[in-house]
Amino acid sequence: MKQTIKNIWSLDKDPSIKTLLIMLQHEVGPNGFMLLDESLLNIKAVRIIYPPTQRKLSAYVYSYAQREARYGLDLEFPYLIETRADDQTISLNDLTAEDVLKKVIEHLEIRLPVSRQI
Repeated sequence: MKQTIKNIWSLDKDPSIKTLLIMLQHEVGPNGFMLLDESLLNIKAVRIIYPPTQRKLSAYVYSYAQREARYGLDLEFPYLIETRADDQTISLNDLTAEDVLKKVIEHLEIRLPVSRQI
């Protein structure tokens, strides 16, 4: 199930994840990304997709098993939850929120709003 984000604070997620999603929304706009299968994930994790690219990519961001104010990030190819032999994932840990935002935007090829492009 894909879901656009209307009110990030209403999500059943840890404040660290909500904060990161608000930062991402500020960077890419309110319709700049979607969440995938939120009901299946830990409250300290979120899977982000960018549907307009029609590419099977996702970014799995989590704050569990990380130092305070740090995140883990799995750049996933494809965004299927099932593990398959041909799935590829690049795993990164101990990232700042700013590092996560930069890598998610780059990985998902999210187009920034004109006002953010300089």
